[in-house]
Amino acid sequence: MSRFLAVFFPLCAISLSLPSLVQCQIKLVLPDCDPSPEVRRVLDEKLDYELFDKMKFAERTAYERRILEELIAKYPREIASYQRLIQEVRYSEPDAFPALQDRFAKFAADHPEDPLALTVGGIVLMRKNTPESIRLLEAAKASAPDFPWASLALADVYFSGKRANNVKVAENISAFFAACPASTNRSAQWILNKNAPLQPKVAATLRTKLEKETDPRRLRYYETLWGLEFRTRPPEEHDALRKQIALDLRRMESLNPKGDAAWQAFLIKGHKQSSASRETITAMEDRLVKEFPNTGEASRIVQDRWRKAHKEPEDQSDTEAWAKYDSTYKEALKGWIQDYPDDTSLQRYDWFSAIYDEAKLSESDGSTALDHFLHATREYDPPEAWALIIAADFLTQHGWQPTRTIDLLNQARTLVDKQADRDLRNDNLSEDEVKDQKDGEISLIRMIAGILLKAAKQAGKPEAAQSVRAFVEGPFPDDKKFKSIYWSNRARLAALDNHKQDALAYYQLALQTRSEPPKSWHGKLRDNEMDEAHVLWKELGGTETAWAFWSKPLAKGAELAEGHWEKPTKEIPVFELSDLSGKTWRLKELGGKTLLINLWATWCGPCNEELPHLQRFYEKVKDRPEIQVLTFNVDEDLGMVQPYLKDKGYTFPVVPAYSTVVSLLNGYAIPQNWIVDPRGTWRWTQLGYSGGSDSDFEKDMLDRLESMKNNP
Repeated sequence: MSRFLAVFFPLCAISLSLPSLVQCQIKLVLPDCDPSPEVRRVLDEKLDYELFDKMKFAERTAYERRILEELIAKYPREIASYQRLIQEVRYSEPDAFPALQDRFAKFAADHPEDPLALTVGGIVLMRKNTPESIRLLEAAKASAPDFPWASLALADVYFSGKRANNVKVAENISAFFAACPASTNRSAQWILNKNAPLQPKVAATLRTKLEKETDPRRLRYYETLWGLEFRTRPPEEHDALRKQIALDLRRMESLNPKGDAAWQAFLIKGHKQSSASRETITAMEDRLVKEFPNTGEASRIVQDRWRKAHKEPEDQSDTEAWAKYDSTYKEALKGWIQDYPDDTSLQRYDWFSAIYDEAKLSESDGSTALDHFLHATREYDPPEAWALIIAADFLTQHGWQPTRTIDLLNQARTLVDKQADRDLRNDNLSEDEVKDQKDGEISLIRMIAGILLKAAKQAGKPEAAQSVRAFVEGPFPDDKKFKSIYWSNRARLAALDNHKQDALAYYQLALQTRSEPPKSWHGKLRDNEMDEAHVLWKELGGTETAWAFWSKPLAKGAELAEGHWEKPTKEIPVFELSDLSGKTWRLKELGGKTLLINLWATWCGPCNEELPHLQRFYEKVKDRPEIQVLTFNVDEDLGMVQPYLKDKGYTFPVVPAYSTVVSLLNGYAIPQNWIVDPRGTWRWTQLGYSGGSDSDFEKDMLDRLESMKNNP
């Protein structure tokens, strides 16, 4: 049902051609929970993200903005068009965003009695003038208490940052779902994770709505529903839920028996959650590949099957095994690139990634792959520094085109500086978030500086380092994770200045302060600092005998090196959670044990690299009474987890913890490992998977866990 609000506009007499009136009363329609059918049709058909994937970035942004502006002009009382325009311009056209902020802030100022205008103004001013954003949104709520979109925007404001307030989040997300009880809005569903008691009610209402739905586009929201249902029901009810999903799928298949590749992929995912047999899944995949042979969906099926049939070598240091595997993979990749023209990742990025570390690559072949990669990123992706840094590192690693490398890095530095300036204008960042933003910027600049110094040496252009000299010679970092690269860059600058003895001293400090030794990856050991120091040693006439002593690692002290581990800034929640077998885990009952908690998801590539090591580690320590391994899974589609575990043969305990982690971290990066000491204190966090063999993983984890006994 549409909502109406009586508001006064002093100038409405002009449009009514009644000069004797100075004001009149009109009724304005406020947007409902869902866009009107007309707006929905445009959003579905003309602004489909799958369509955008094939468009060049500049064309896509111009096209999307034109369609949204046309929608706003034609349907000015629909909020969906404003929301999407704000989102897309904020992230895709950041230089144009200030003008949009001014425009919609004026829209709110000119219509102070209109909840829609106030809400649009409040949304666009988030993170620029958050106090004013809150004022506008509260005013919108006050003038129309049942208007849901102001409440959702306020929940977003209070979700994280220095104004984070779980009470206000709960109040506003509850108000939103009271008005829109079956909403599938992505932002609302994300924020809903901070209100666990509300989730079952939303799931029940959404199921009732979807059971009456017949439009295949809307039926895709069953994916949201199933995720909610799995996360809100105890494990002992999951088998019954899987049977219900099978019934849902049967109905959907009858409504749309011949859907496109995306529809069939959606059904396959649903059948996996329903515990369909391997034979059923295989038959459905075969049908998709046969009927839609050139699509990205078919490509993913074929690639997944290839990887299952061609297991990666377990030992990252096995050069021969990895050389054979990589050669086989590249031959397969050539075929996939030819066979699947609609798989944009294959067509744009995957070949360059495959040949990135190939030692015997010719400059001609390498340059061709690099040019294709850079062309793809410039044409199809928003301007970001990462692609330029990767390209520069590739060229420097092979010793090719150093002048071009310098140019790429100067472009990257400009983008990093612009992004950092935009990020730090956010007036709702907490102190920790500000620190994280600055650390991220510094890390990128150190990376750029290191590659630039190597390229300047290769080009014989020491003057090219002038742009980073002040940064490289700047203050010594307080953060331990930056110390080794600080000394590495000091060494590279000293060598460029022809102060070779100084450079050797700095290289020695870099080797002494690095958080962990380099590890082999795909059969290759890349140790830039050691290799660069060795070249310099020989230039100075040093012997190999003396080098063996100089380069020998110092004896480790009693204190455990931090490596990629950091001390957390939060307290671990006092959790009481059931794992997928129905066992309840309570933090208070784990007292006296050292606890390793791994955060992972089925869709996470680095997690898939790490989990085999975790499984083997779990098998070795599971009977030790003083150690407990536990995993927190953060899949939204929880129904996919049990089939995944069965397929992989993993037996470690898995706790569905999506809502817990989102509530604790206001977002997350995975994989992560947390270590909790026997007193229940969260002591260490390791972010990301750094590779290595089983022995590396097991030794690092066991040393870290056992150190808790000696460092209470």
